[in-house]
Amino acid sequence: MTQRLIGPPLGNTPADTHTPGGRPRAQPTDLLQEASRRLGIIALTGAALWLISPLLERLAINSLGGGQILARAQRVPDLISGVNAAISLALFAWSRRTHRPPRVILDVGLGYLVFTSLAIATLWHWDPTPHGLMVQPIFTWVGIVVIMFAAVLPTPPGKTLIVSLVAASMNPIGMLIARERGVWDFGATANVFVMHYPDYMLVGIAVMISHVVTRLGQQVSRARELGSYHVGELIGKGGMGEVYRATHRMLQRPAAIKLIRPETIARGDSEAARLAVTRFRREAEVAASLQSPHTVALYDF
Repeated sequence: MTQRLIGPPLGNTPADTHTPGGRPRAQPTDLLQEASRRLGIIALTGAALWLISPLLERLAINSLGGGQILARAQRVPDLISGVNAAISLALFAWSRRTHRPPRVILDVGLGYLVFTSLAIATLWHWDPTPHGLMVQPIFTWVGIVVIMFAAVLPTPPGKTLIVSLVAASMNPIGMLIARERGVWDFGATANVFVMHYPDYMLVGIAVMISHVVTRLGQQVSRARELGSYHVGELIGKGGMGEVYRATHRMLQRPAAIKLIRPETIARGDSEAARLAVTRFRREAEVAASLQSPHTVALYDF
């Protein structure tokens, strides 16, 4: 019944994802705000991992008798982990306190993805490679992080493709850094891409995920259009109705839209449903007849 009030059933059609003018529908603001909050949670989780992982690695290596080697080899990795933990905490605090548009916060999150990928790639290739080890294709944590960001942050597929390719390319950069340090001789430079082609395959999956997430957000935006109004978040509800924040799409005028709660008229043509509709109509007529600065103005019914 809600679909009857808000619009036709959604389908896999261009009308769901584009405006009548042919432009792609914008993502709902409240969904972007929720995504920016998720970014803060990701940053906080990342800070915890950057702090805990080196400690767990120390405990594991010390238990195997390699503590002295670890102490000599871990100075720069510890610094990288500490810097990334601090940046993650800063991003968490900034995402909670800033009043910038959520899309700006999410764009900063994409920069955080690239920076984190560089740190992961550098640490992944930091330790000396055993002599004679062949270059073999592998998946790394960079590919996993790219997939995670595509799933939880609504980003257009084109932007996801570019940022994910840059993030995945941090692994080849990490290998080149290792070669300059003299800890890995992998032969031809092209091998840095051959070894990490699995992560580049994950970029394709990330783009597909981004396409699905973006389409779902656009369909939500389409479902929230009620005539000339775009429906926002729920303000409150009572025994018969629900009130939503709304904006006139052309005039950009704020409004509140009240809908009959679906369960109130879920029984179709029953007497109770007809009575609810009659009461709803009468409420609108009474509100329209009031002319006072202390009452709401009725724009439409």
